[in-house]
Amino acid sequence: MIIPDLPPFIWFSNSHLAAMFLSIFLFIYIPYRIYKNPKASWVGMISKSLGILLIGNELGWVVYKLSLGHTYWAEFMPFELCTINAYLLGILLIFRPSYAIFEVVYFWAMAGTVQGIITPRLFAGYPHYLFFEYFITHSGIVLAALILVFHYHWKVTWLSVWRAFLWLQVPAFINLVFDFTFNVNYMFMRELPKVSSVMDYFGQWPWYIFACEVFALISFIFYLLPFLLFKRLKKATS
Repeated sequence: MIIPDLPPFIWFSNSHLAAMFLSIFLFIYIPYRIYKNPKASWVGMISKSLGILLIGNELGWVVYKLSLGHTYWAEFMPFELCTINAYLLGILLIFRPSYAIFEVVYFWAMAGTVQGIITPRLFAGYPHYLFFEYFITHSGIVLAALILVFHYHWKVTWLSVWRAFLWLQVPAFINLVFDFTFNVNYMFMRELPKVSSVMDYFGQWPWYIFACEVFALISFIFYLLPFLLFKRLKKATS
């Protein structure tokens, strides 16, 4: 969705760097505080607050699109991977946590969303609403995944990687059919993004889809490495 007369977003501008550094600070500080005292009363409060923020932010995006005059129902489906992540993680934070969901959504969140923070596919710069909506979603998703890791001492394994990758094919296939049927572009299964992204280097349709699959699997393995290293260090010191 491209809207005219928006302040342009520029990669690594002051506002982008500020959002990145604030995100990094939160990714380090809050998990560290939880690690030091996982049973503190504020942990549950901040978890539920972040869950409400993630879900509320997604609903706010729907209201914003409606305010622009968009009425085509197919544009309002929660089919984008970041939207799926936001809702699932929001539910995990607010209600009873589920490791079975977490071990899948952890890889979806880290592999896709961290990349989105570094090289955003963003239509508007600071101080537009879209700028804040984007970084609340993306930074909030990563923070939510880290909170669950440190709060519940959850770990992921090689089996988790393959489960996450296989489950990823479900929304990918649904969106492939849905996009071509209803002329939308969830998860970019029909065409490349309208704004610059790393996907520009993956070729044209359908080749970039296969490249994204490989990139996703490599990214999943990368975000498994901290758990493998921690396991090896723990074994070496025991």
